[in-house]
Amino acid sequence: MIDFGQIIYEMIGNAHLTLDATDRRILREVQTNLRRSPDEIAAAAGVSVSSYRRRLKRLRASGVILKEVAIVEPAIDGIEIIVLVTMIEEHSDGYDRLARRARRSPEVTQCYSVTGEADLILHVHMPDMRTFESWIRENVIGDAAVKRCTSHVVYSRMKFETAITI
Repeated sequence: MIDFGQIIYEMIGNAHLTLDATDRRILREVQTNLRRSPDEIAAAAGVSVSSYRRRLKRLRASGVILKEVAIVEPAIDGIEIIVLVTMIEEHSDGYDRLARRARRSPEVTQCYSVTGEADLILHVHMPDMRTFESWIRENVIGDAAVKRCTSHVVYSRMKFETAITI
């Protein structure tokens, strides 16, 4: 049986943190809707409000909970585009430069270093195609370290979840 508590410990490096069944229930609940009252979340997780608050504080302080955000409808102002980038050399100064540029770019909402044919996958949000064309030329295609770039405009989301299975 997989010890997820051990995996989390190894990921965040906190020797004093172990996740028990109650922590996992709390994490499942807060991932689905943190706007509920502490009373509602505690009841759904099967704990007292004071226990819920104490455990939540520990999960935040330990780094298990990375951040708490509002998820905004992306179509409200623009288009989503998935960009697959293949580098000439995977581990090079050019690769590092492009990764840094992606991390600094407010248009890039997610950036993944991946295995397979592409080296980087970028999730980009742009106001329109004209802006995207200018941005992609300046930030990706124009980089001498890029071998190939493929863009996919998102017509609709078939599934979008931020919660992970715990």
